[in-house]
Amino acid sequence: MKKLLISLSLTIGLSMANAASIAIKENIDYTKISAVSKPLDTIPGKVNVTEFFSFSCIHCSILEPSLSTWYTGNKKINLQRIQVVWESYNTGYAKINATAQLLKLNSKFIQNVFNATINDRANLEDPAQLKKFLKDNQALVDSKKFMATYNSFAISTKPQEYAQYTQAYNITGTPSFIVGNKYLTKPAQAEKLIQVLQALVDKVNQEQKNK
Repeated sequence: MKKLLISLSLTIGLSMANAASIAIKENIDYTKISAVSKPLDTIPGKVNVTEFFSFSCIHCSILEPSLSTWYTGNKKINLQRIQVVWESYNTGYAKINATAQLLKLNSKFIQNVFNATINDRANLEDPAQLKKFLKDNQALVDSKKFMATYNSFAISTKPQEYAQYTQAYNITGTPSFIVGNKYLTKPAQAEKLIQVLQALVDKVNQEQKNK
């Protein structure tokens, strides 16, 4: 399984190097979002892209290298990541995600969380297993700083916040992307999904310029 993931990731990553916008169709590649009870935060002058994902989702894991390549260095995009929380499940992983974002940990760390969860069947919601994982990844993260942030009040509220966003945007599968707080991607293979994302970013960027 681990070799398969690496092979797929490399193949998709290479194909993403020249990812470009494609022609997209409403209700086939994406849907419009109605008003929601808890809208996502935005940064003025940026195209807001929010990924709803799960660390236990193999499709999210395979997509990760390509997603990282796509948005790294793209000054137009503000990428947010939300670990889905359904009925109080994945609250520990929600805190891991929020901590990683706050500490600005790189894609390699995120990929290793995926690998530990999916390939090694680790349960990083268990404190002992999380501490072992951090020790094994000490080249990527300061474990003391990570755990201090993970256990902080600011992070303790994130699972509830993520659950509210998951419900507000009616997220039923992963990975799902919200672009510009207006458009929700439909399920697609990794290569096409990146192309749809780019097309939606271009669309929102143009709409913002026309305002």
